[in-house]
Amino acid sequence: MLLVTHRDLRPVARWGMGVALIAIGITHFTAPTPFEDHIPSWVPGDAFLVALTGAMEIGLGFAFFVPWSRLPELGQLTALFFVAVYPANIYVAVSGAEVSGNSGGPAPWIRLPFQFLFIAWALWCTDEPAETRTELPTHGLIPRLPWAKGPARSVQPEPEATVVMASILQLQRYRDVPAFLLAALRLRALFRRTPGAIRLSLSTIPLRRTFWTLSQWQSQDDLDRYTRHADHVKVMKTFAPRMAGFTLATWNQADSTPPEWRHAETTVAAARNSTSASPSKGDQPDEPD
Repeated sequence: MLLVTHRDLRPVARWGMGVALIAIGITHFTAPTPFEDHIPSWVPGDAFLVALTGAMEIGLGFAFFVPWSRLPELGQLTALFFVAVYPANIYVAVSGAEVSGNSGGPAPWIRLPFQFLFIAWALWCTDEPAETRTELPTHGLIPRLPWAKGPARSVQPEPEATVVMASILQLQRYRDVPAFLLAALRLRALFRRTPGAIRLSLSTIPLRRTFWTLSQWQSQDDLDRYTRHADHVKVMKTFAPRMAGFTLATWNQADSTPPEWRHAETTVAAARNSTSASPSKGDQPDEPD
C-alpha cells in the first residue's frame, strides 16, 4: 500500500500546481474567448492580455518542476500573479458580464473565494518546513526600507568607532504580520529621535513572516537606551509569545560608514547556528533589567 506522509505532500502539491498552471495557460491560446470576456470593453488589447497572462501561467507552471533553491520566492511570485488577475473575476461577478454565452447568476460570486485557495496553495507548497530550512530568509519581493537617519547621523566630528546591531524576528502566524509591521514602523520613528542613533534599515519579508533590522549607534549605551525604552519594551513583550524565533548580534565597527547587509546576515546566521536547535532562552528577546 502506498503511504504519503505530510512532508511528501508539498512536492506533490507543487507538481499539481505546475500542471494546473500549464493547463490553464495553454487554454488561453486554444480557447481564448472566455478569458477575453473577463476583460472590460474599455481596456485595450484584450487578446494581447490573454496571451500574455497565458504565457506567464505556462512559465510559472514549468518553474514548479525545476528544483529551485528559493522555492518561497516562486510561491510569492505565483501568489502575486493570482492577485493581479483577481480584478477580472471581480469584474465578471459585479457587472454580470457574459462569459461564453453565460451571464449573471451565482456562479461568478461562488468562484471568487476559490482564488484565495489558489493563493494559499501556491504559498503552502513552496514554503519549506522549518525542520528542513538550512538558511535564514534574507530576501523577499519588498525592497528594504532606505536608511532612517537618527540624531547622531550629522554629528561632527564623526565617531571613530560605532556599534552595529542586526536582528531577525520570525512570527508564528501570518495574521500577526500586519500588526508587527505597524509596530516596527513605530519603533523606526522612535529610532529617529533617540540620542546616539545614527542610521537604521528595516527589511520585511511578510510571506515568510520575517523581519530584519540593521542599526548603527554611537555607543553601546545609546543602543541600550533604545532597547530599554518603554515603547520598545512594550512591543517586544506583546509579540514575544507570537514569535517563532528571534536572534540578534552586535559588533563594533571601526568607523561610521553604513554597515553592510551581507555582513549583517552572515553574522546573525552564525549567531543563530551557535544556539541549540531546540527552543531556548537565547532564541527569545531578553527582558529588560
